Amino acid sequence: MVFQKYAQYYDLLYQDKDYQSESDYVISLINKFQKETKKILEFGSGSGIHGKMLANSGFEVLGIEKSQEMIDLGSLSTSSNEQGGNFSCMQGDCTNTFIGDDFDAVISLFHVLSYQTTNNDVLDMLKNAHRQLNQGGIFILDYWFAPAVWNIGPGLRVKTVKDNDLTITRIAEPESLKEQNIVKVHYQTFIEDSKAANIFKIEETHDMRAFEKEEIIEFCNETGFVLIHSEEWLSSFPPSNKTWGVCSILQKK
Repeated sequence: MVFQKYAQYYDLLYQDKDYQSESDYVISLINKFQKETKKILEFGSGSGIHGKMLANSGFEVLGIEKSQEMIDLGSLSTSSNEQGGNFSCMQGDCTNTFIGDDFDAVISLFHVLSYQTTNNDVLDMLKNAHRQLNQGGIFILDYWFAPAVWNIGPGLRVKTVKDNDLTITRIAEPESLKEQNIVKVHYQTFIEDSKAANIFKIEETHDMRAFEKEEIIEFCNETGFVLIHSEEWLSSFPPSNKTWGVCSILQKK
């Protein structure tokens, strides 16, 4: 399972991620496209940082997360001020786990859609969102944008982060399957623990799918959604062949 082996190191690896700006961005989209939203379903909550921030902004947020290790990580890292809002998360799969049919918005961030590499998985994810939304509800999701992925090209990436006890170096080596719009990202993660005076290695492969706009429209047509807007993630710029991450807003017909 993705993130299972290094879930406990996830927040350190992404300590530079601006969760507050991303949460504010999602709120701006909700205010623009579904301003009456009160209840949000989140697909792929991870350690719950986005969900908690949205809850602290006044929304009721229920999350579905595939990795129990990530849910446990979020529980361990929760402090009283982080848990000020109405947020909860359960273990499940965004393609089939059903919570209720009265959500005003569904969100799926950090490219969860791109982890759905088959058409059936994508259709199941959208159908699952559709059946849990109120009429006219919206689905906000981000994903890898194929024109940019193949224009820019996947490349080898090395990232090093550290805290008082750990130094983590992660190497991401891509394997491109362009005809399928898939990139297999092979991760090698080296964790140096200064207290234990040892280094160990974790290996995982994440299969990531990139999408054309026309594919998103077709998936909407098959699942009862209409694509009402797309833009570069965190901006109002239109998608282009330089826009690796795109955010789309789908509305339930």
